[in-house]
Amino acid sequence: MVCGRQWLAGGALVALGLATTGARAGDLSLGISAGTPGIGVEAGWSFNDFLALRAGAQAFSYGYDGEESGIEYDSDLDLRSGALYLDWHPFGGGFHLSAGVFANGNEVDAQAVPGPGGTYEIDGIEFTTAEVGTLAGTADFDSVAPYLGLGWRGRGGEDGGFGFSAALGVLFQGSADVTLSSTGGTLSGEPLLQDAIAAEERELEDEVDQYEFYPVLSLGVTYTF
Repeated sequence: MVCGRQWLAGGALVALGLATTGARAGDLSLGISAGTPGIGVEAGWSFNDFLALRAGAQAFSYGYDGEESGIEYDSDLDLRSGALYLDWHPFGGGFHLSAGVFANGNEVDAQAVPGPGGTYEIDGIEFTTAEVGTLAGTADFDSVAPYLGLGWRGRGGEDGGFGFSAALGVLFQGSADVTLSSTGGTLSGEPLLQDAIAAEERELEDEVDQYEFYPVLSLGVTYTF
């Protein structure tokens, strides 16, 4: 993940360097957006009416409760990513097709909540809270993920100005990697509990694989100089 972020950070600096050294009126744009990737900021540079480069970053976090594989979890979804996009405006206007790459830090942190009677049912086996201790885990995805999409990006008037932006696409972030562990219990580290947890991890991976293709929908405001 670190390498991917460094690569994107370098790309973003190159894009911004191009923007500040070679921009004419109407070449450089800055924007803010909100959507399924989080709340973001970005900078863009237009090579001409048909081709543009953008670099951005977005983040957001929120908590939710839900049941997975028969166990109740308190979860936190952390959305964190940086992105580079190449936009093609086939008609020379606001509509564009985009290809890009994300340094993907999207992650779910979860802690299991005991069921009635203070027990967990893991892989069909009932364990007490004392035996399990704290059952917690994470789910993350590919650290570098390709993106394809389309959208609209207003460029202001001939002398620049404010415009509206919208994007719809898919982030191909791969299958989830789930890590689940028990700490502080009398059976923590014992084969019986560890085998049950390993089976629970596989079930969780199957259930969160629906996020392998993450939908990207965002709306924003831009200012073109």
